[in-house]
Parts: sequence; C-alpha cells; structure tokens
Amino acid sequence: MGRVAGKMAHDFNNILGIIMGNTELVLLDCKDTETRKTLELIFEQTIRGKNLTKNLVVFAKDQEPKQEFFRINEKIDLVIDLLRNDLEGIELIKEYKPGVPELLADSGMIEHAFVNLIQNSIHATSMIESPRIIVRTYFLGENICFEVEDNGCGIPKEHMENIYEPSFTLKGTRDVTDSYKTGIKGTGYGMVNVKKYIKQHKGNLSVESEFGSGTKFTISLPAIKKELTKKEKTEIRNTKLQFEKNILIIEDEQAISDVQYRILTQTPCNHKVDIANNGQVAIDLFIRNKYDLISLDYILPGDINGMDIYHHIRETNKTIPILFISGNIEFLESIKELKQKDVNVDHLSKPCQNIDYVNSINKLIERAVSAK
Repeated sequence: MGRVAGKMAHDFNNILGIIMGNTELVLLDCKDTETRKTLELIFEQTIRGKNLTKNLVVFAKDQEPKQEFFRINEKIDLVIDLLRNDLEGIELIKEYKPGVPELLADSGMIEHAFVNLIQNSIHATSMIESPRIIVRTYFLGENICFEVEDNGCGIPKEHMENIYEPSFTLKGTRDVTDSYKTGIKGTGYGMVNVKKYIKQHKGNLSVESEFGSGTKFTISLPAIKKELTKKEKTEIRNTKLQFEKNILIIEDEQAISDVQYRILTQTPCNHKVDIANNGQVAIDLFIRNKYDLISLDYILPGDINGMDIYHHIRETNKTIPILFISGNIEFLESIKELKQKDVNVDHLSKPCQNIDYVNSINKLIERAVSAK
C-alpha cells in the first residue's frame, strides 16, 4: 500500500505541479476580477490536492521515526509562526510549564502533528465570535505532555469514535451543522496521522469535546533522559551486574548513540564501547575487534541493514548476544520468529527507557556467560 501510494503521489503531484505553475503564471497578468477568483480557486485546490497526497503517503507508509532531542516549546512556537496568518483574529494563549525536559522524537512527525491539531482548532473556531486557542505543555510523571484546546464548534458525540478513521471529516460537504466557514475543507487523514505518529512514539492521545463548546486534545510522550538517574543506578547495582564488557553499538542516529554510549561507559556499567553509524563500518569493526555484545539498529543508511549485519555476525559467531533496537513495524513481526530460533537475541522497540536498555544488555550478557 505504501509503494502504491508513493507512486500515485509522485504522478499526481507532477500533474498538480503543472496546473499550479501555469495558474500562477496566468494570475500574474490577469486583470479580470471574476477570472482571477476562478484562478485562485484552482490554485487553492491544487494546494489541497498536494496536502491530500502527502497525508495519504504518510498514512500508507510505515516509516520509522528518526529521533533527535529538541525542546517541545520551541517546536510549537515554530508551528505557530508558520500558521500566523491563519491565526489572525484568534486569541492564542500559551501556557508553558517550567521543567519540561527535551523530547527524544522525530521532530518532523511531531511538527506535523502540531500543525494538524492547531489547524483543526483554527477551523473549529471559524464561526465563533471570540475565538480562542490554548496551547499547554507540562511534565507529568515520566511523560512530556501537551494540549491544544479551543472554544470552537466541538465534535458531535455520535462522531467521537470516527475522528481517527481514514478519510473521515466533518468539514466541507460533510458539514451538515454549518459549524465551519464556507471554503474550509478536510482531507480526512490529519487525525489519522496524528494518532499514528503518537503510537509510533509509544505515546497516548486523548480527546475531550462537547458539541458547541470546544475541544481539547491531550498528547503524552515518554521522556527519555540523556543519562541514568540516581534511582536507576541504584536499581542496577542491586542486580547481578555485568560490567567492563566490550560492546559494539550500531546506530545511525547520533542523539540515540550518544545516550547509549554515555550510560554504558559510565558507572555502574563501565563498559568499553565502540560506535558504528552504518553497516559497513559495523562489519569492519566486528572483523577487527572482539566484542561481548552487539547493540544493533535495524534501519541503517546504505545497502546494509541490521538483519544483514546479524547474518554476517552469525556466519562466524553463533553465540554473541545481539540486542536489536528498532520500532520498524515490518521488523517487529520478523523478530518474534528470530527470537524462537536464536536464544542469544533480544529486542527493544524505540523509544526505549535507559533502564530497560541497560537491563536487557545485562540479561543477554549474563545468559551468555552462564551458558559457557
């Protein structure tokens, strides 16, 4: 489905590009008011078509998040700046609580989620006399949370369960309650993709809404710290700890490998660690050095992926522990069968907590040591 959607989007966007480009050229010289309105309508619809194909491809493709650390408040401010023209006339309230740590996530996916949520609130308040949107961020327990709340038209109770269904929308021709200003249309894939993004990041998405009174979306995402906490270090020390081992980390995202390196090389683990950011470097390091464990990402740049490296390692070493780190949906299915065949393999899904990462490595090494 992803390949078909990608091919359709490529071809369709080429068609839209021709229409869009020629419409812009004609608009430059158009003097007639009525003709200009028609041309502007054509141009607006090509933009809508482009957004529709983009959302369709995102929905169809199971793309693994590319993770980096960033400040969620800065990301929201960026989206607000991008939508500043659409926000004219709307009272925007930002409630940013202090103490929110950096978020480890795919910044593009989170940005796209913000755009969809805030755009929906803009649309929902289009018929409100005193429109208001409130954006909140806060840190609760082990989760980074953000909310988008508006005093708009709300969602009818009978449709609350439908808002995450593909192609479902209450805008445009589906607006039977006259809740949206004329001209506002929806693709029906915005909230589908928001839910998909949050699920891929192991987060939670909830909604509270009352028709005629407004809507509030709340998203919580797990906070991944850059090092072990004192409590986690104490917990690790109380286990049968394997330390001062030689470990190879194979991970192309530096934000993740930096954290992995830090927690494995520092007390209480004190391991010796090498890092490879692609498959070829990983194979070269494995040939030259002796390791006690491999920490292996499945999706890697170039022609050599994690499974290729796994098979290369197993050609010469049948017992070295290998911990796969991946949130790829395709891989999540194959790893179940692999773990049944190979007792020295385990898996953690991204994003994973540091304590879980250390404990999984410790258990794999301990199992391998006990088997000797």
